[in-house]
Amino acid sequence: MNAIRARLRCERGSVLIAGLLFTIALLMLLGAAVDLGHAFIVRRDLTSQADAAALAGSQALNLDALHQGQLALDPQQAQTTALQAITSSPELQATAVASTGGVTVRLREQTPTILLRLVGLSTLTVAAQATAAPREP
Repeated sequence: MNAIRARLRCERGSVLIAGLLFTIALLMLLGAAVDLGHAFIVRRDLTSQADAAALAGSQALNLDALHQGQLALDPQQAQTTALQAITSSPELQATAVASTGGVTVRLREQTPTILLRLVGLSTLTVAAQATAAPREP
């Protein structure tokens, strides 16, 4: 009987430690869910911006080619128009590549984390890309 009591006294506080470890793991999981959810929202916004910019760039037609019956872009004007259509922010990196056949817009943004910062991950990189080409009606 005394041996059982002595053994129980030695394990006193183990539930507290297990509970603390479980709470830390739960907070890390919650932090990942919050920060990844925020990253998905930022990605959706970036995708929307990239789509709009690519569509704007695909409207920059080469008028000389159009008069000759060809549907082609003016690559320089398409690239400039696409980049002007993007809402600029300090964290946003935007590139536009255009050819006579279409325009591709790539956006990258470093978004700060909220709870994942506690485990050493202070930012997440979110990216989106869209391509558009002129088409006959």
